[in-house]
Amino acid sequence: MAADVGVIIITAVDCLHCIELEGALSEEPLEVPSHWIDKEDAEELFTQFPIFAASVDLLPCAGIFSNGEALAVVRAATSQRISEVLTSL
Repeated sequence: MAADVGVIIITAVDCLHCIELEGALSEEPLEVPSHWIDKEDAEELFTQFPIFAASVDLLPCAGIFSNGEALAVVRAATSQRISEVLTSL
């Protein structure tokens, strides 16, 4: 992600928490750009950011990036937890 600040959210098709997060963010979007990637399609991202790959054990997982650099990872992400991390940066 090359934006000033953006969020990449890793999901899985059968993840109920991922569906819940998608619904919450459709009602109240984040204040920064976000991009959704299925865990099965994230191998390139995991290769580039190994710390992000190590955090994907609890989905959804959100990575906060700035100008292509990983700033933070939010495991078991909720809209509130993502917003709190964004505010703390």
